[in-house]
Amino acid sequence: MTEVWIGLAMFVSLLATLLIGVPVAFSLMGVGLASIAILGGGFDALGLVAPTLWSSVANFTLTAVPLFILMGAIISASGMGARLYGALSTLLHGVPGGLTIATTLACTIMAAVSGSSVATAGAIGRFSVLEMRRYGYKDEVACGAVAAGGTLGILIPPSIPLIVYGIIAQESIGALFIAGIIPGIMMAVVFVAYQMGTALREARRRPSAVAEQVTMAQRLAALKHVIPVAILIWVILGTIYQGIATPTEAAALGVLASLVLSVFIYRELTWAKVVVILRETAKGSVMVLMIIAGAMIFGYAMTTSSVAPTISRMVAELDVPAWAAFITINLLLIFLGCFMETLSIIVITAPILVPIILALGWDPIWFGIIMVINMEMALITPPVGLNLFVVQGVVEDVALTRIIRGTLPYVFLMAIVLVLIGIFPDLALFLPEHVK
Repeated sequence: MTEVWIGLAMFVSLLATLLIGVPVAFSLMGVGLASIAILGGGFDALGLVAPTLWSSVANFTLTAVPLFILMGAIISASGMGARLYGALSTLLHGVPGGLTIATTLACTIMAAVSGSSVATAGAIGRFSVLEMRRYGYKDEVACGAVAAGGTLGILIPPSIPLIVYGIIAQESIGALFIAGIIPGIMMAVVFVAYQMGTALREARRRPSAVAEQVTMAQRLAALKHVIPVAILIWVILGTIYQGIATPTEAAALGVLASLVLSVFIYRELTWAKVVVILRETAKGSVMVLMIIAGAMIFGYAMTTSSVAPTISRMVAELDVPAWAAFITINLLLIFLGCFMETLSIIVITAPILVPIILALGWDPIWFGIIMVINMEMALITPPVGLNLFVVQGVVEDVALTRIIRGTLPYVFLMAIVLVLIGIFPDLALFLPEHVK
């Protein structure tokens, strides 16, 4: 029981440092170091910190993270998102809710090449919201579609949060990527069905972002902007699923392919943009790696003090139905998602939750998908929903409350998909078990 109180004190200290504005990485590291010094035998115990810190960021698999961040920055600078959205708008001309559906599909496709929710929302949101407003869509509808569609960036592979979870849980990154395909497609289909249903209920056909009359020739011409993205998706995902490359190698191939597209196909990559790309990549990579390093120190402190093993054992010994444990874990993740950034939640909770779900006999690959869906919900729930602020950065004249109102239906849709995958784990596990 002492370990439980120690763990509670550590979490309270962590929350206190976060509330006073200390960055997540340094909050994790500071509380972890203090706990080791107090509980682990004084300052002599800190001698083990250096190797733990080094090993946490020297993992070769983590090389995929800066590579995917670099690729996302290149794609954003190349104007690929704008062309993709315009092409989908043309192809979906005349479909009820055509522009919101085009937004969701563009986000789905961009998710398959960016690995980041914020990058996906930013790449599509810059022009899609303005186009939807220009054609009479309500701000809530337009902003909600972009913010929610952007969340697909962390579920549809490649996914940076899935990489981080896989490293912490010591599970195959490739298997996690494959497991995210069906849930990701399900989420996109549910979004599209809702958007089309809403448009039909309003008894009017929403105009497209292209000319009033779209010919077959125009639709065929629009495909030329979809084909390069399809090739890029195959380079990244196809090489992984066919066993040609590891996720890290596929990330390097994706960077090379995106450079080829930007330089030789789109011809929009200038030296000024290269500087911006490198700066964004450096900032994003350092942020992710520092959070992971801090979380490893925090997790090391919880392990050496027997907090994590004790809590896991106590939960496993509780005589409660599996569904009650499942609901409790998800409510915890949703609650934390209202106040913390997604990667922070994963690196803090995964070291504790993974032993618990293993003790309960649950599959860690399946649980990784469950956790990421919760993180999707966190991205569009206030007060720390990053995608909400990304969209507000695009349309600064729209109040944050209106953007939140537009995303609320999507939170419920995500909850539906979460329940379905919870009841039918094979939705996430079928492909990893059958794709070699």
